[in-house]
Order: sequence, then C-alpha cells, then structure tokens
Amino acid sequence: MESPAITPPDERGYTMPDIFVTTEWLSDHLSDADVRVIDTDLPEQYAEGHIPGAVNPVDHYYKTSLDDRTHIQGPEQFARTMSDLGVGDDTTVIGYDRSGGVYTFRLMWALHYYGHTNVKFLDGGLPKWIAEGRNISTAPGSFAESGAGTGRSFTPSANPAIFASRERVLDTIDNNSTVLLDVRADDEWSGLDKRGGLRGGRIPGAVHLEWVNFHTGGNIPVLKSAGEIRKLLADVGVTPDKNVITY
Repeated sequence: MESPAITPPDERGYTMPDIFVTTEWLSDHLSDADVRVIDTDLPEQYAEGHIPGAVNPVDHYYKTSLDDRTHIQGPEQFARTMSDLGVGDDTTVIGYDRSGGVYTFRLMWALHYYGHTNVKFLDGGLPKWIAEGRNISTAPGSFAESGAGTGRSFTPSANPAIFASRERVLDTIDNNSTVLLDVRADDEWSGLDKRGGLRGGRIPGAVHLEWVNFHTGGNIPVLKSAGEIRKLLADVGVTPDKNVITY
C-alpha cells in the first residue's frame, strides 16, 4: 500500500521538531543498542502486530496499579517499569501508537517528569509504518533483539515544574495569567460521560479543545502544522502569554 504524502515534521513549523523521528530514521536505527522502541497501545493491539523488537508497558497510563489510576507511579516503581522495558539512563526512547500520539505523549510526559528527556515520537506511528510496507512482528519484543542486554538502570529525578498539583490548579481558577485546557471528549466536558467518576463536568473556568483536533485524522493521523495548532488554541483563548495547565 502506498503511503500518502505527509509533510515531514521538520517542515511543519514546530519549535521542537527534534522530538519527532520519521519511519525512515527508525528503520535505519531499529537495531541500535541505545535505542528502545515502545508500543504504547493496549496489549491486545500489540499482540496483533507491532514494530519488530518493540516492547509494550503493562499499563500505558503509568499509574500505581491497574486498579488505582489516580496518581503516576512513584519514582521507585517507575524506575522498575522503565528498567523492565529495557530503558536506562542513556537510552533513546522511541514511542509510537495507532491513534495520532494520544498514548505516546503520555509516555513522553511521564519520562520528562522523571528527568529522562531523551524520548521521541514516531511521526505517523504504526499506521505509517504499515502503509510503507515495513515489517511487523507478533513476537514479544526482547532485550536481545534491541541489544539492550538483560535490563538497564533507570535513575528517576522528578521535575515538579511540569506537574500541576490540586492546590496549584485551585489557585489558578481565578488567575487570568493561567488557562486550564480540557482536552477530553465532548461528552466528558459536558458531564454526560463520567468515566467512572462520582461526578461529571469540568473545572470552573476551563476551556475545551478535544485532543483529536490536534491531528489530521484519516488512516495515518499526524500532528497538524504549528500554524494550524496555534490558531486552534488561540480560538479558545490559549495564547503564548498564558501559562497552560492541561487535563
């Protein structure tokens, strides 16, 4: 199947184009000892086919357990999670998914929170990889395939500057210098879908722009250009002069 023409990430006007890698780059570096590829989708999707050598986390929310998804894993637990995936302090992490980045950017944020900024997003994800006729595998990824050995040491160093605590959010509700950006689905924003919570609705004063608006959609969703994204954000009041808290 021929892949449709997609503007490369370094030509879309992004301030940080280096957080992306292309399928071509990954194909050339798939066997590098210091590269770890993580499929961030659900285990059943991973089992149906993934990029050769890619591994899959137990829980792509990176929360304390499958039953308690209130908080991100603590430093020791997160370090074990990363080590079990073959991610060490010197590893270049490449994340991908099938949905335009919704799960991969969770991984990116979690790694940045714990001080590991050497993480990148596969532009176009698995849909682009498959559309280009590249190999996929149904075998679980192993450390031996990637040259990662039997495990790597991950040293967590939390960065509280990128985390918004409950108190911080409460303090910003009436603060004109900060905007709360709700990127959930329309039914969650309206309160119809409580997602298992006790109450539906939104934080007072928040603005709404569902996450799907940030990518192109279609069979191979990629992030829209910087200009398109800036306009989407400006239309709901998210401008460069504001501090932004997303949820």
